[in-house]
Parts: sequence; structure tokens; C-alpha cells
Amino acid sequence: MSLREYSSSRRGFVLVSVLMLGVVLISCATAFTWFVRAQARSTGGESLALTSRSMAEILAMSVAGLLGELANLTAYDSPAQKWYQPFAFTADELGVWVVQVTPLDDKIPLRHLFLPDGSTLRREISAVWEDLWEKLGHRELAPVVLDFLDRNTHPLVGGAERDGFLNRPPYDMSELLILSTDITPAIISRLEDYCTIYSDGRINLNTAPVHVLELLPGLDTGGMAERVAQSRTENPLESLNDVQSLPGAGPKTSSQLTNIVTFKSRYFLLKIDSIDADRAGGISYRIILDRTTKQIVRWEET
Repeated sequence: MSLREYSSSRRGFVLVSVLMLGVVLISCATAFTWFVRAQARSTGGESLALTSRSMAEILAMSVAGLLGELANLTAYDSPAQKWYQPFAFTADELGVWVVQVTPLDDKIPLRHLFLPDGSTLRREISAVWEDLWEKLGHRELAPVVLDFLDRNTHPLVGGAERDGFLNRPPYDMSELLILSTDITPAIISRLEDYCTIYSDGRINLNTAPVHVLELLPGLDTGGMAERVAQSRTENPLESLNDVQSLPGAGPKTSSQLTNIVTFKSRYFLLKIDSIDADRAGGISYRIILDRTTKQIVRWEET
């Protein structure tokens, strides 16, 4: 197969995936509408909140399955892709639903700082970790937090080991509040701008905010972070070759980023906003999906 034929074939696969997504979403919307009608007739208006939650769960599992299919059809995940744009449908008694899926893996992976032994800091993360705490104005906390999270009980230079330390990867950012003598809620709030629980261990260059890109080797000088952010809005990145070809990239930019960046995501944020104009209210859901396991890993509703 020639290069031109391969490119044409690939575009065809992407087009099919977009069409497939549209069909699935339309089907879901139609099915949900009938579901609402049936529920409302059988149980009355007082059950609408429960019906809404059930609909959101069905939608979430449908999207999780679809994301698994898309993983085999595309070389990257970017908010610029058509299927990650918001869409809306009417669900009768539940009003208008606005849905959007956003790829994550966009920040420093707090659950993947160490090698498989759970105690040795990944070499490619080391400088990023130090620069992060320098930017937060608390460089002294860099080794303390590592001691808090690593699996051994031997303090690092400048670190500390105390009773009550997790000595394991965190399940939630709020667990860092155990470090109350060293870290404050304000610091954790700022840390959340740079770190995430929801990552497979690498940072998606198509989704990471500029302030995170600026911490990465090869992107931390010469305006490279801004150049990556600008370029990916029109032409999402598919490989390190795309980064290396950007103006201003150094001769070792791609090799510096090896093992720390990716172009696809494992975790996704599903936003669902139910807008009920008649009742002057609605419900909002924020759901984290794991593409690999096709499961819901976090659920919030307000």
C-alpha cells in the first residue's frame, strides 16, 4: 500500500468512527427519551431524580464502551476532535441534556511517580517534580511528599518519615491533607493544577495545560510550551516526530520527552448537565471513565 493510499484509508477509519459515534449518541438519546416516559408513567414525578441518575449511568457506560472502540481507530486523543465536542438532546420530563466527553491524562501522574518497586522515583519525573515544588514556592516539600507516598520507611535527604504516612500511591488528592503539619489546603489546591490521580503514567501532550507543559524537559524554554499548545489546536500531535518538527525544538527534544508523554488518554471526564427550565433547576454530573477497563471510577453530582 502506498503512502497516499494509507493516508486515505486512515482518514476513512476516522470518518467511520465519527459517524459511528453520532449513530450511537442519537440511539442513546432516543432510548433515553422512551426510558424517561416509561419511568414517569409508572412511578410518578417524585422519581425523576432517580430516573435522571439511572439515565446518566446508562449514558456513562455507553460512552465508556465507545471510547474503548475509538482507541483502536485513532492515533491520538485531543479536545479538538469532533467527537469530544458538546452535544445536546431533549429527554422529555427531564428537560434538555448537554453532554461532553473530555480526554484527561493531562497532568503529572501522582499515582505513577515511582518505578514498579514503589520507592524509586522515575528518572524522567525527577526534574519535573523538583521544578513543580519550586514553582509552588515550597521546594522543601518535594522530598517530604515523596516520603509520604513511597512504599518504604526510609527518609530521603531533606525528607521525613512519620507515623500515619500513606507509603502508597494516593487514591484521592485529599489524602495529602494527612500532611497537615507540612501542607495546607491552599497548597493542595494549587497542586491540583499540576497533578492528577487520573493518568496511566504519562502526560497527554494534546490535553495538558500550558503551565504543565512548561515543566516538561524540552518544552520548558524558548516558548516551546506555548508553541505546542498553539499547534495542537489545528493539528493534534500524534507522535514525538510532530513535536520535534515544531519551530524552536532542540535536537534532543523528542528524546527528552520519551517515557513521560503520550498522545492518547486512558481517563476521560464525562460532563452531563440536565437543564429543566420548567422546574428552574437541574442536575449536573461529573463522571470519570477508565477507557481500559470501561468502568466508572468517580461519580459526582450536584
